[in-house]
Amino acid sequence: MNNKSIFKFYDYNLIISPTGQKASNLKEFLNILEESEDNVIYYHLFQSPIKHHLRYPVYPNDFANWAADSLGDFALAEKLANFDPYDFHEVGSVKNEIANIVEGHLWDLPTVPWARPGFEFYFCSSISLIFNSRISASNLNQFKEGILKVSANSIYYHFFEARRRNKNKMSDDFTLWLKENSYEEKVIKKIQDIDFYFYSISEIRHRLLKILSYYEENNLENQDLV
Repeated sequence: MNNKSIFKFYDYNLIISPTGQKASNLKEFLNILEESEDNVIYYHLFQSPIKHHLRYPVYPNDFANWAADSLGDFALAEKLANFDPYDFHEVGSVKNEIANIVEGHLWDLPTVPWARPGFEFYFCSSISLIFNSRISASNLNQFKEGILKVSANSIYYHFFEARRRNKNKMSDDFTLWLKENSYEEKVIKKIQDIDFYFYSISEIRHRLLKILSYYEENNLENQDLV
């Protein structure tokens, strides 16, 4: 057995740190955002699924949800939700895009929206901890069992975070492993077609298992991958 054919599942945890900055209105939010470090943007935008792994809120990131829930500005929330941050190669470029959206939106408003006391936006950053889950797979059945067993954070690491790590929106760890082992192209295509940014981690897990089970039940190869 070649080591290349073994998929090792890793787990993923966050240590979250408040920056001490908060925004009471949209202008304050823009000013703080423009000065924020990349790991602050990354936490609120890319790592948001970890906080809502069972079921997504209405919008797929913290910024859009705050605009809707605290400012009552649903037009801005839609704007902040409808661009795909995974289309950008650098977090700094994502930050600039968000700032441009907010600044352009402010120009069209007669007054600056304020949040009620207690509903301010609190900026945070995070440190990622990655460790071996001790779950691995060398065939389709083991792979499916691993996806079923591992934590939601592990699914996030291999299916969401991998796209930033691999610098390719289509390159999650699961499909990369299937490709490297010359596995069924239809399986890979079905997984790549999942619109991951708008689904919770729980929904992603369910869709992955459904795809893998379908092909397993339809008598595709279920043997050690080489």
